[in-house]
Amino acid sequence: MAIRTRKFIVDTTLRDGEQSPSVNFTRQQKLDIASLLDDVGVTQIEAGIPAGSREEKETICQIINRCKHAKIAVWSRLNMNDLRQCMDCGPDLIHISIPVSDLQIYSKLRKDRHWLINQLFSSLELLIDQHVNMKHISIGFEDAFRADNELLIKLCNILLDFNIRRIRLADTVGTMVPSLCRKRFTELAEETGHSAQFGFHGHNDLGMGLANTIEALKCSCNYADTTLMGIGERTGNCDFQQLVSVTQHLFDFGLTAKSARDVQKEFVKIIHQAA
Repeated sequence: MAIRTRKFIVDTTLRDGEQSPSVNFTRQQKLDIASLLDDVGVTQIEAGIPAGSREEKETICQIINRCKHAKIAVWSRLNMNDLRQCMDCGPDLIHISIPVSDLQIYSKLRKDRHWLINQLFSSLELLIDQHVNMKHISIGFEDAFRADNELLIKLCNILLDFNIRRIRLADTVGTMVPSLCRKRFTELAEETGHSAQFGFHGHNDLGMGLANTIEALKCSCNYADTTLMGIGERTGNCDFQQLVSVTQHLFDFGLTAKSARDVQKEFVKIIHQAA
């Protein structure tokens, strides 16, 4: 019997999943979903955005106190206030999203690459001043697959110099295909001496979320973002149950295909409960 490679699930149902059209979880539903994922053995739960609202922040703190097994992550923009709100919650991991394509930097932020790098340094200095362990920081490259490879390599090396190993590449607009996904991860791993622990966040705009995630995991990626029932912004993200079931002979996620199916069934019950 072939030895399966150990890989890890980062479930973002409570963050990106709630960006699905018409999806709006109650606090109790969020707590129940987090407990469900925690009990089944999901490695990491992305619990939400503390800067989103006071209620969101309070719910995240409750999730952190309730979950006993999974690492709880919170999401932040490259923004000082966001980071302070995240630190207030005391999570296991702070995930900072950085727009890296020129389309995102120049059109969305109306900034430039020089501003981006300076803002990154300022953010990391704030975390250091607040005695945050860099092992508890994850950086996400937003729109990574439409970004310049040289910029990504430069950013990766900056992060590695700060002892930040967790780096997530996001196919933000869902335009990637498996062959190009593999190429980008392979190039970055080689250029950074295989020192980073890469993750992948795929969107399903062209129906490739699952395929791209599997291809990323086959090369230099260790962490796969999923959502229950594949919900998420626009057409959704990589489906949790599908990923575990399809790859059960390739990867060991620390849970079984049966348990993944059972979680999905319980999730359906939770979201159909009256608010």
